[in-house]
Amino acid sequence: MKVRNLFVVSIVLSLIILLVFAYFVKISPHNANHYPLATQMYDGSANIVSAIYLNFRLYDTLFELLIFSVAITGVSFYAKRIKESGEINTDKSTLIRFELLAFGIIIVGWGAYTAITGHLQPGGAFSGGAISASGIVILTMALGSSRVHALTENLKLEFLENLVIFVVLVYVIFGNIHGGFFSPGFFVGKIGNFFSGRGAILLNSSIGFKVFVGAWIIFYEFSKRKESI
Repeated sequence: MKVRNLFVVSIVLSLIILLVFAYFVKISPHNANHYPLATQMYDGSANIVSAIYLNFRLYDTLFELLIFSVAITGVSFYAKRIKESGEINTDKSTLIRFELLAFGIIIVGWGAYTAITGHLQPGGAFSGGAISASGIVILTMALGSSRVHALTENLKLEFLENLVIFVVLVYVIFGNIHGGFFSPGFFVGKIGNFFSGRGAILLNSSIGFKVFVGAWIIFYEFSKRKESI
């Protein structure tokens, strides 16, 4: 099947699935005035924004993930048609490389912390993933893009990143089968506690991981062709 035909079939199937979901799934309406009370009763997140995009409007987040996945796939697909120009070279100074290595590790860890604790304070999956991605760019300056990419391949990070959509879909489906978004098998918890916010820890960590790896893939593809673009 040609790529164009495959693309058309994918769009049609996606629209059919969307219409089926829209017909069968019942979502309780909420306006802005209801979010603080609904968060306290049904979600348990100290960060109301986290409750909105991981609970009340999780479908929006799911489609944002799909759009991000399409962007990653598109960059990887078309970048391979451009001749490579080499990797990013590391600095000759051992001291500077060590400083970049230490700083990069700290930034990656900070991004992970920002994502995992997004239901307790400002932050969350997308911002945490972007912070960690900037950290791996710094690591690239210390180790070289080929070594960092080899590490991501050895750890199967790209494969795991592709599973995030599946994880979120399973969460959505299980939540509806179990009684709706407010009963997905996770407890509300006490506001301010780490284990609260229903599935916030699972969703923030998995989505943040996808943003982290996806941003790295895009940067790596562009970096290999920096002189060709």
